[in-house]
Amino acid sequence: MTSTIQKLREILNRREKKQVGILLVAIFVMALTQVIGVASVLPFIALVMDPNIVFDNQYLNWAYETFNFTSVNRFIIFVGVVMFSIILFSNAISAFATWLKLRFAWMNNHRLSRRLLEKYLAMPYAYFLNQNSSELSKNVLGEVNHLTTSYLIPMLAIITKGLVVIFMLMMLFLIDIAVTFIALFVLGGAYGAIFWRINRTLKYRGKLRKEANRYRFKTVSEAFGGIKEVKVMNREPFFLDHYSKASLKQAHLMSWNAVVGQIPRFALEAIAFGGIIIFVLILLLTSEDARQVIPLASLFAFAGYRLMPALQEIFTSFTQIQFNKAVLDRIYEDFIRVEKGAIKDTYTKEELPAALPFNHYIELENITYNYPNTNINVINDINLIIKRHTSVAFVGATGAGKTTLVDIILGLLPPQKGKLLVDGIPIDSTNTIKWQRNIGYVPQHIYLSDDTAACNIAFGVPEAKINWPALEEAAKVANIHDFIVRELPKGYDTLVGERGIRLSGGQRQRIGIARALAGGPE
Repeated sequence: MTSTIQKLREILNRREKKQVGILLVAIFVMALTQVIGVASVLPFIALVMDPNIVFDNQYLNWAYETFNFTSVNRFIIFVGVVMFSIILFSNAISAFATWLKLRFAWMNNHRLSRRLLEKYLAMPYAYFLNQNSSELSKNVLGEVNHLTTSYLIPMLAIITKGLVVIFMLMMLFLIDIAVTFIALFVLGGAYGAIFWRINRTLKYRGKLRKEANRYRFKTVSEAFGGIKEVKVMNREPFFLDHYSKASLKQAHLMSWNAVVGQIPRFALEAIAFGGIIIFVLILLLTSEDARQVIPLASLFAFAGYRLMPALQEIFTSFTQIQFNKAVLDRIYEDFIRVEKGAIKDTYTKEELPAALPFNHYIELENITYNYPNTNINVINDINLIIKRHTSVAFVGATGAGKTTLVDIILGLLPPQKGKLLVDGIPIDSTNTIKWQRNIGYVPQHIYLSDDTAACNIAFGVPEAKINWPALEEAAKVANIHDFIVRELPKGYDTLVGERGIRLSGGQRQRIGIARALAGGPE
C-alpha cells in the first residue's frame, strides 16, 4: 500500500494533492456526522420507551428546562424532529462528500489522460519506432479511465468507509466493549481472511486482464487500419476470432473479480444480523426489564445497518485495487519513463519560434545511425552537402537508409555520430523546431484525419485561424484546388473520411503536397 500511495503522489501534481486534502476533510466531517446520526437513536428510543427519563437524565432535563417545555409528549416530538434533522443533515453531508469525491476522481481522469498524452507527444520521434500506437491509445483513453473507476474511486471509498467504520466502532466500544469486540473479530476477521486468501490471485488475474485489454485494442486498431486489405483478402474471420479470444478472456476475468468482491456479503450479512438477534435474546434473558433492552438493541441494529455496507464496500474496494494494480504500475511507469525521455523544447503553445535562417547549404558530417535495440548501422559515416536552390534524390535498394537519411535531415532522428549542420550551425535539441519551421514534408503515406479538406490541408491549425488565401494557393500549386471546389459537394468544407477513405490515392497525395506548402516553408 505504501508503494501504491507513493506512485499516486508522484503522478498527481501539486494542485491535485491540495484537492485530495480538501476531500479528506470533507470525508472526515461526513464520517463524523454519520456516527452522530446513529448515536442519536439511543436517547430517542430510550425516551419513547420511558418518558420519565427526561427528569432523570441531566442532558435531557437541561434541554427540557432550557426550552421551557410543559409537556413530555411535546418534548418527545421535539427530540424526534431533532434526531430526524440530524439524520437528514448527515445524509446531506454524505451526498456532498460523495459528489466531491466523484467529481475529483473524474476531473482527475481528465487531467491525467491529458498529461499522459502531452508526455507522449513530447517524446522524440525515435520513441514511437518501438511503440504500438494502439497501446499508447489504450493507455490514454482506456487505462487512465480504468485507473479512475477501478483504482482511484475504490481507494477513496476505502478512506471514506474506513473512517465511518472507525468512528462507529469507537461509539459502540463506549457502549458495550465486549459485544463490539466480538462483532469486530467475527466480521473483520472473516473479511481479512478472505482477502488474504485471494490477494495473490487478484494481482495475477489483474495482469492477465491488462494484457487481454491490450490485445483487444491492438486487434481492432489493426483491423480498421488495414480495412482495404482485410476486405480484399477476406481476412475478417481472422481479426474477429483474435478479438473474440481476448475479449472473452477479459470478460471472464472482470466477472470473476466482480463476483469475488460481492460473494462474502451474503454470508456475512446473515452472520451480522443473526448476531444482533442473538444479542437481543441474551439481553432479554439477562435483563429484568425488557424496556431497557430495546434502546440498546435498536442502536446496535441501526449501527449494523450502517456498518455492514461500509465493511462490504471496503472489502470490494480492496479487491478492485489489487486486481487493477497492474494498471497503476503501467501508468506510473509511462509517466516516469516518458518524463525522462521528453524533448525539453517541445512547444505546447500556439506561437512557434521563428524559423532558423537558411541561406546557403545543409551539411551532413560523418553521420552514423542505428535504430534502437539493434547493433547494425543503417547509415554509416555519411558526408553530404546540399546547396540551397538545388534538388537532390536519394536512390538505393530497399533498406539502404534513404528514409532514415531524410528523417535525420528533418530533425526527427538524432544521429549517434556526426552532425547535421545548416549554414554551419549544428542542429540539436535546442534548435530542432526552429529548423523544422523551414521544412515542407510529403511522406510516402499521407495521413488524413476524419475532417474537412481545408482542415486536412491546414492540419493542426484551428479552423478559425486558417489562412485561407495561403491555403487555396497551396492547393492550386498542388493541383487539387479545382477538384475540391468543383467535385466535392461542400468544397473545402467537405469531410474526407477517416484516413481520406473517400478520396483516391492520388488525391490524398495532392492534399499532402498542399499541406506541406500551406505553411510557406523555405
